[in-house]
Amino acid sequence: MTLTEIIENFKTKLNPSKIMDSLEKTASFYDESENDSEESGSWEELQSPESSSATGFFKGYEKSRITRDEREPLIKLTDVWKIYQMGEVEFAALKGIDLEIYEGEFLVVLGPSGSGKSTLMNLLGCLDIPSKGTVFLNSNDISELDESELARIRGQMIGFIFQSFNLIPTLSTEENVLLPLEFQEEDAHLARKKAEYLLDIVGLSNKKKNLPSQLSGGQRQRVAIARSLAVNPPIILADEPTGNLDSKTGDYILEFLDGLHEKEGKTIIIVTHDLDLVKYATRVVYIRDGEIEKIEKQKKNESEE
Repeated sequence: MTLTEIIENFKTKLNPSKIMDSLEKTASFYDESENDSEESGSWEELQSPESSSATGFFKGYEKSRITRDEREPLIKLTDVWKIYQMGEVEFAALKGIDLEIYEGEFLVVLGPSGSGKSTLMNLLGCLDIPSKGTVFLNSNDISELDESELARIRGQMIGFIFQSFNLIPTLSTEENVLLPLEFQEEDAHLARKKAEYLLDIVGLSNKKKNLPSQLSGGQRQRVAIARSLAVNPPIILADEPTGNLDSKTGDYILEFLDGLHEKEGKTIIIVTHDLDLVKYATRVVYIRDGEIEKIEKQKKNESEE
């Protein structure tokens, strides 16, 4: 297969029409701040005419699909403790956490400041290892993996969206989205095509050369979302994804994540203190003082009045 054929095949697989269909009734991601004045106002305008007959944006990334027993959790924490040494005093940020997260869930971890939810997020995302207990990612005990192997598996399976965006300030919008693909050693030309389509999906195709400092808060969060989707991970882990946004933009971000859950079957995990986010959840984990108080299963939107 020639390079041209590879690119055309890639375009066919990478049409964003499926995810747009799920979101066009809820959000255009149009941010009314001054920095957003030149953005597209509708999802229809973001569709690619070259690949309008494609089956869906995410179908081209087979390597990230889960093929193991669906009865096994994607992430499993068993009697997990996280203990920090503060001088001569030990502080337990997490105390005996047991939690299983399954494919296709929309999980909200809810807790006040200082409850241990950020520490829990780091363990759920396999960014840290427990002091005691075990954390499994796709049936792999992360404590038994060397850092390079853990980084590879984590990079393929989990997309991160941080409250502070965590964009590299010296890189352009496009280059920030390319980072996960470079870590996974994706072909450079195809990686750039993926980044372009992802920026189309979040309505920032006309901002791909901008630095983060030239974007509004809502735009930077959308870049972070595009970056989190770069390798099509089955899990999206978001830390206070609307914490630095106005309510309207925050609603758009949540509708986008909800669309990924509903239409693409993504497993969404949101760590937050905001009770309003519970309405999106299929399950809510309440955490306080480093311990899980309770876990509630619910139908989405049942918490709305």
